[in-house]
Amino acid sequence: MSFPYPLVIFDLDGTLVDSAPAIARAVNRTLTDWKLRNYDLAQITGWIGEGSRQLITYAMRAAGSEVDIDAVMPGFLKHYGETAPEGQAYPGVEDTLATLHGQGVQLAVCTNKPEQFVRPLLQARGLLQYFDGIVGGNTLSERKPSGVPLLHLCAQAGVEPRGALMVGDSEIDALSAHNAGVPLVLVRYGYHKSLDLDAVGAVAVIGTMPELLQLH
Repeated sequence: MSFPYPLVIFDLDGTLVDSAPAIARAVNRTLTDWKLRNYDLAQITGWIGEGSRQLITYAMRAAGSEVDIDAVMPGFLKHYGETAPEGQAYPGVEDTLATLHGQGVQLAVCTNKPEQFVRPLLQARGLLQYFDGIVGGNTLSERKPSGVPLLHLCAQAGVEPRGALMVGDSEIDALSAHNAGVPLVLVRYGYHKSLDLDAVGAVAVIGTMPELLQLH
């Protein structure tokens, strides 16, 4: 049985790759640069999802710093670039991507991570070969939860929004899918914070990535 959607758009952090430990290292290295306290993985994971600038803004504010974020960003992005490829793919991700790709399904990534860090991470995990389109947080004039990035990827693939599928883990992903009119699948792992996964109207909520292949 062929997969029912000709285009699948995946979130990256918390959906394809467990990148929180690497991101946390970048955040704490930046805080250390500014002689500020460090935070544990759980705290930093709660700040992930809205892009790198908002992430480090949350961290600096939590540490009580009033430093201009523009002054912090160059150092943070340097640390981010150094640690980004360290993220590990979740179990079953590569096999699922390979299966979908082999069936002729177009695959794309839509993330709020800066685009320059997306390809090195996917390449390091052996996943880049499967993707036809990539949109990062700084690729377009708008980012998730706007529907614009998803609509851009749909247009690029020549697929109507209702014929695409967004796979993510967070409220940001759910809102983006809703705003673009794209069907949604959520994963039970990842960085969903307080989101009630079963209450947002997803086509399915899956426990592991290979369960995606069971959609019909």
